[in-house]
Amino acid sequence: MLGYLITSGLALGALYALVAIGIVIVFKSTGAINLAQGELFMLGGFFAFMFHVQMGYPYIPSLLLAVVASFFIGALTYQFAFRPLMKAGLVSVLLASIAVSFLLKGVARNIWGGVGDYIPFPPMITASAINLNGFIVLPQQLVAFGASIALMLLIVAYFKFTRSGKWLQAIADNVKAATLVGIRVGALHRLAFALGAASAGAAAVLMAPLTLLYPDIGFNLFIKAFAAAVLGGLHSIAGAVIGGLIVGLVEALVAGYVGSKFQDVSAFVVIMLVLVFIPRGIMGGKAMRKV
Repeated sequence: MLGYLITSGLALGALYALVAIGIVIVFKSTGAINLAQGELFMLGGFFAFMFHVQMGYPYIPSLLLAVVASFFIGALTYQFAFRPLMKAGLVSVLLASIAVSFLLKGVARNIWGGVGDYIPFPPMITASAINLNGFIVLPQQLVAFGASIALMLLIVAYFKFTRSGKWLQAIADNVKAATLVGIRVGALHRLAFALGAASAGAAAVLMAPLTLLYPDIGFNLFIKAFAAAVLGGLHSIAGAVIGGLIVGLVEALVAGYVGSKFQDVSAFVVIMLVLVFIPRGIMGGKAMRKV
């Protein structure tokens, strides 16, 4: 049992990490928490369902199209909901993200089903479980974990080697200095929201075969991903990865040994403990005073 809990926890944790990376990208670039990140995840899953099941596209192209669609939805939500409020203060942006989350949830309910409607998504691999030295692994879990790690490495490479990735880091470090040297901060904020949505969409298309799709899946997923981001440090992509894996393992072990009814509560416990004992997160570093 322990082996299965560990493998399932790592698979889920890798997906939480992908969503947490999106939260970190937006926070580092704009200083805001996008509370609609969970609904962007939900839309990514439904986009994959629409392309593959409803429209009959092949599996891999459907998943790629879902990620691309999530990217553009993220850009559109920034352009029309967040951009006009960026100079009004972070509280206004936070309230706007709540409004966006309810709007996206309402759209999903209108198109794909209401409260209580759960939609299955076919797995990429339908083979039976694999026994790896006592660790029981579902093939789809291996696919989700491997693809998640590959996507995380791709995101890290993007920030390290591309010009726009370095510009995003620049505005995260000092937005005024970045503006003075000619970097278009508004366009990069839009890119950050789009990348955050694409990261959530990628997690959704990988998680959808492991669970059921429903319009209200976003909030629970956001809480777990936010717990991962807080645990790792809201300014650290590497911390989001570490935090996601830890939250996934904690959730699986709590469900297996304490009870499934406490599974969702574990993310709140993680957030509270981190805020009390390590408020800047594992990779947050020491507090600095700006002068």
